[in-house]
Amino acid sequence: MIPLLIGISLISFLIMHLAPGDITTTEASFNPKTSEESRQKLRQMYNLDKPVIVQYGLWLKRMSTLDFGTSFAADQRPVFWETKDKKGNITKGMIQEALPVTLFINIAGLMLTLILAIPIGVYTATKHNQWQDRLVTSAIFILYSAPGFWISLLLMYWLGVVCNLFPISGLHSLNYDLMSPWEKVTDNFKHLFLPIVIPSITGLAGVSLFVKNGMLDVLYQDYITTARAKGLSEFIVVYRHALRNALLPLITLLGLSIPGLIGGSVIAESIFAIPGMGKLFYDAVLMRNFPVIMGILTVGSALTLLGNLIADIAYAWADPRVRRGVVK
Repeated sequence: MIPLLIGISLISFLIMHLAPGDITTTEASFNPKTSEESRQKLRQMYNLDKPVIVQYGLWLKRMSTLDFGTSFAADQRPVFWETKDKKGNITKGMIQEALPVTLFINIAGLMLTLILAIPIGVYTATKHNQWQDRLVTSAIFILYSAPGFWISLLLMYWLGVVCNLFPISGLHSLNYDLMSPWEKVTDNFKHLFLPIVIPSITGLAGVSLFVKNGMLDVLYQDYITTARAKGLSEFIVVYRHALRNALLPLITLLGLSIPGLIGGSVIAESIFAIPGMGKLFYDAVLMRNFPVIMGILTVGSALTLLGNLIADIAYAWADPRVRRGVVK
């Protein structure tokens, strides 16, 4: 995993530097009076005047001590974790501040997706090739095909602007500090409703089809026929015997979803102005803020590899055949 992570970071670093411009170009666009001399000083200060491979070596040396560096922006905030200056003032890290928001929204969305997708997948599998299966499958295919940003804008317009039921940006209202505890809970719920529900709707189709295909593979196995022959109820056959084995491949899917839980959604967080990892990454790309970009890419890559490892371990724990080496 470690050599693979280094290889991913090297490719990401090289691709990132293929983009035209850097932080000095961005700053100069905001201040046309910026001289070429001041731009060169900035490049020297950020080590941007050195060859790319030298810059990568310096970055990798810091990463070996888990130092993600500081942002190129004017505030010079630490990229990953909080730091304390000589006066005892604590400055929060950018990833540290954005991660809890993204983590909460994506975990809540994933839970909502599973709560809805698993019963739908089981139902369509038990009604395979019947009109109920065709109707539900057609509906979820339409949801699967619809772009997420398009659904976001539609729901923002109808539920936020026309019906005025939910706010369409931010995490809380401007008078949040003056609210009572219950009003704060209600305000947070209203602000987070659309960012949680919309990814759940778009992810519902894929997970439900995944569960349906897994159930179809299991429902025609010999042990299911034996369970029915013993006189067990259809509910017990489907939900206790078939579903348990049909969900085994879902473990792999959940393991691979770990990076998405942390990385956030660039589109959703940008549309709803959510200060999470996705929006942080988007803003860093626009500013050519290389330390922030590499910090987020490294965290995402490490979590992808970790997700694969967790999925393999969980699959072996759930299926004894894997532990015994029966399943190749």
